[in-house]
Amino acid sequence: MASCLFTPRLRGFMRCAAVLFVLLPCCLATPADTAAAQKGGVKAGLRNTTAGPAKKKLDAQTARTAVEKNKNAASKPNAAVLKKAEGKKNAAARSKTAHKAGKSASAPVKAYITMDLTRKTVVNAYNADRPIAPASLTKVLTMFVILDQVKTGKLSLDGMVQVSRKAAGTGGSTVNLHAGQRVRLSDLLRGMAVASGNDAAVAAAQHVAGSEQSFVRLMNRKAKALGMTRSVFKNVHGLPARGQHSTARDLLTMTRSYLAAHPGALGLFHSRPYLDLQSLRPNTNPLLGHVEGVDGLKTGYVASSGYNLITTARYRNTRLVSVVLGAPSKEVRLQEARRLLRDAYARVDAAETKKAAAGSRKKAGKTPGFAGTTRAAAG
Repeated sequence: MASCLFTPRLRGFMRCAAVLFVLLPCCLATPADTAAAQKGGVKAGLRNTTAGPAKKKLDAQTARTAVEKNKNAASKPNAAVLKKAEGKKNAAARSKTAHKAGKSASAPVKAYITMDLTRKTVVNAYNADRPIAPASLTKVLTMFVILDQVKTGKLSLDGMVQVSRKAAGTGGSTVNLHAGQRVRLSDLLRGMAVASGNDAAVAAAQHVAGSEQSFVRLMNRKAKALGMTRSVFKNVHGLPARGQHSTARDLLTMTRSYLAAHPGALGLFHSRPYLDLQSLRPNTNPLLGHVEGVDGLKTGYVASSGYNLITTARYRNTRLVSVVLGAPSKEVRLQEARRLLRDAYARVDAAETKKAAAGSRKKAGKTPGFAGTTRAAAG
């Protein structure tokens, strides 16, 4: 039945209807619509015509900008290079500032400080307030307390001391004292200063205060009176003890007061090259006799701190004190102590040269007869 509906005549009619459907809008369009369409076509053509040169101009400008950017990039370092250069510049500036301030940004030791006692100025300092075990530098305070009592007449350097069993059994560095032995107090002090005798320190402390514990209380009282605010002492010799510590600055304070209170102690005890007690012992201070002007003071070592040294020296009528704490070896301790003294000596030389130049200028400004001649001419 469907095939009967689509006869050749009906199919022809449907083609005619489709053609009319396409052509009908064009036939119904008004002249105004046609003009508008033509005008739109003209404008579109104009836009396309002008867009070509404008686009070419823009492309050329973009190319020039890219060339300029590449040129600038080639003439300037990248961000990483600039950052690295800036870092080096800042590091150099910090190093220069630290040098001017007499400080070091880093060091092969834990702490140090050097002071010109004559001019009352700190020459160099690094971690000067860091708590560190003082080791045998403790013996300087032990000697300080004893010499105070000698000075007041309570003790005599020629007094005889009987060595106890406890003193004779003290470990570490010793001068080989024997229980029951009688030794002069002055010899015990030399044994402490030259050979760092722990047994000598205990024997002397017991002689002075009756027991080591009682003497330690005297030491801490003395430290407090000196202004050693960051120091605590637990024994008289510096062997490892929990809670015992000091600082480079405190030890400098102690040494400064020690030299002022007992100026003869250097010659009597600390500057001697050998100790002749029981057997001949060399002084543990490696700078004595090897560096100009050095006349003391004390070495020390425990594992928790490393190698320590207080150095005293007199150079061109200037008294200098240097403290080195926590060197990893004897060699590094010696190296740092030498360096600090070398810097201090250079400062003294510069100060003396400046002083001499100022004196010369002052003398040149006061030519004999010049002032009188000027007054006569004015009159």
